Amino acid sequence: MYFDVAAPPGRCKNQSMAGKYDAEALWTYSLRLLGGRAQTIGELKKKLTAKAANAGDVDGILSRLKEYRFVNDKQFADSFAASRRDGAGFGKGRVLRELNARQVPRIVAETAVAGAYSEVDEVAHASEFLRRKVRAKDFSEPKHFQSAFRKLRYNGFSANAAVQAIKRAAKGVEVNDDWLAEEPAD
Repeated sequence: MYFDVAAPPGRCKNQSMAGKYDAEALWTYSLRLLGGRAQTIGELKKKLTAKAANAGDVDGILSRLKEYRFVNDKQFADSFAASRRDGAGFGKGRVLRELNARQVPRIVAETAVAGAYSEVDEVAHASEFLRRKVRAKDFSEPKHFQSAFRKLRYNGFSANAAVQAIKRAAKGVEVNDDWLAEEPAD
């Protein structure tokens, strides 16, 4: 079933400003955005600026949202880092990249990730990720080793933790460290 959602009140009537919102409509739009999912201040600012008839209204709305505690980048980053660590099992690097993509200030993101991963053994975490996410279980061939290494690195684990996790998973197989320098043969 399709529901037609009316435009928020206060939409600009001027043809050259079509699709732009005044301050009241922008406030409603920001609340609607936050009702959908948690947003960072940077994400909201970008979305609100695109819809604002008057760019000066955006800062006032962001101030109100902060005052009412509807947005808080520190809380967002803390919960996001913990959920990505526990849910998807990602490493620090991946979580930092994702927070950066969501426009969380770098120092806030780094602090949140450091806190979320402070008690985590990176090699054990990488080993668990490898067990769940990598199909090849035989790392005796360089192409399987290299594929697992790339997957771990892409998902935020350090090179050292990736190698150690693969060596743990390879049980009894002689793993050649030179495999990291070779290009995989397709």
